[in-house]
Amino acid sequence: MIFVRGLFVGAPSTHSSLGSLGTLLALCALLPGTVQAADVPPAVGPATTAETPELKPARKGYAVDQPRILLRQRLFGRAHGLTLLAAACLDLPAYSKPVQDAYATWHAKQGGTIETIVHDLADYYFGPRASEAQWSDLSRALNLPDSIQPALGEVTLHAACASLPEAIPRQRYALDKLLAGSADAEPAANDAVAVPPAPTFQKPAE
Repeated sequence: MIFVRGLFVGAPSTHSSLGSLGTLLALCALLPGTVQAADVPPAVGPATTAETPELKPARKGYAVDQPRILLRQRLFGRAHGLTLLAAACLDLPAYSKPVQDAYATWHAKQGGTIETIVHDLADYYFGPRASEAQWSDLSRALNLPDSIQPALGEVTLHAACASLPEAIPRQRYALDKLLAGSADAEPAANDAVAVPPAPTFQKPAE
């Protein structure tokens, strides 16, 4: 069982690559259409032009005074951290296949919930331009890092990847149940944790 240091509490966005482009695209193939384009590095995506100004959030940070939005922010952070770790694991041949299989199984069940979370947070952060928002826009609005490395601490990537297939099916990644309120958003003490949760408290949203 691997426990990784807190990833999302006050962690700045580093704007670094999530790994090799090949690894990133392999993982993106598992994600819904809403998410795929956002996980491709900026150089690969469409350029911002005068006709399409940069998408800036109307709000930033966590809505600690709005439980409905805060839950979605926490679950987005959880899915974001899991995706970062899974993407990094695809670069390690010993773990690539079991991680990809576990992630694909998880995403087949959770994809609809992820789309709901993305839709609701896009509305919250970007209002009239919500339809333009991508995964990376939301992660920036939440000030989430785009690399798993800062969260690993003294835990090696190999150790984290070895634990990931076991951790993915656990309650902490059952986003559908967590969003519906039928499961506790906090993991049980003996639950395997591959990546940490989003914070329960942050500076109030602006």
